[in-house]
Amino acid sequence: MKTIIVRLFAILLFVLTLLFPSLTLSGASSGLLLWFQTVLPTLLPCMILADFLLRVGADTYLTRLFHRPLSLIFSASRAGSYAVFVGALSGYPMGAKTTASLLARGAIDREEASYLLSFCNQPSPMFLTGYLGLSLLAGRSHPDSNGSSTLVLALLLGVYGSAFFVSCLYRALRKMNRQIRKIGGNPVTAEKENIRSAGKIYACTAQKAQNTTGLPILSQLESSMMSSFEVMVKIGGYMMLFSVVESWAAALPIPWPGLQAAAMGFIEMTTGCRQIASSLSFPWSAALCCGAVSFGGLSGFFQTQNVLSGSGLSCGRYFLWKLIQGCLAAIIVVLWFFLMGEYPRV
Repeated sequence: MKTIIVRLFAILLFVLTLLFPSLTLSGASSGLLLWFQTVLPTLLPCMILADFLLRVGADTYLTRLFHRPLSLIFSASRAGSYAVFVGALSGYPMGAKTTASLLARGAIDREEASYLLSFCNQPSPMFLTGYLGLSLLAGRSHPDSNGSSTLVLALLLGVYGSAFFVSCLYRALRKMNRQIRKIGGNPVTAEKENIRSAGKIYACTAQKAQNTTGLPILSQLESSMMSSFEVMVKIGGYMMLFSVVESWAAALPIPWPGLQAAAMGFIEMTTGCRQIASSLSFPWSAALCCGAVSFGGLSGFFQTQNVLSGSGLSCGRYFLWKLIQGCLAAIIVVLWFFLMGEYPRV
């Protein structure tokens, strides 16, 4: 049944491409330009360097600096704190890619990798402050407010505050699950078996990763570049495809533009936020944009699914946690402006 649905959906997309060539062309062009002009120059250097640090073992030096505060806030291990650090600063899908790399190298177990994946994949601060805050939403707040500084602070609080709440919720549910198992007389034997089997699966990969630290620096750098190039090309393909879907969605005769803008933000966050900012009044636009970038959009989900391929981590759980984070981020921004006296207007 699932195969039939996928095949019918593929045929539908192909037919829409033939029926609406102008929309397909404009969507593909905007997606590729966005990837080439914005995503490629900002994400590719971070991706190469983050992978290169892991290959040469230099991440251990960095984690000495920020492991203690991140461990206190998120209860992450020393190796896992590197994924939190990279994911918070580099943007999608670097948090997930780093988590999968750490798991493959045996630096973290599957349990911690699943926990980190629930909150460490975030939009970069440059995207939040530059593109979303100053470019799209600046000047839309009430004249009596404190301007762009308050807006940027609200966006940062919404994204990273919701990530913190998700991490707390995940830990609380995990603790509750363990207590239920103990009360029921079924200790965490199965969980230990999963971690042990994960260790066996990735033992060979981890040993190879340790052996590669002795390779020449140039070879390490070239390996990081080739791996990053492959991921970036796939990201560009996903952005192009979902931009085409967005162009089709924008042509639908939806009477309320806010619903159409929300749908576009759900599909692809970058162009969707542009539509949200121009369609909704402030601060609803800021809240919905913050929710969209915290969720990452369907395009971001498929990009993340690509970098998690072969890791064994659940993409379905990741989707659910990101959906929860997106809702929390939107609520935080609305509450922030409500407390600041900027009451939502319909």
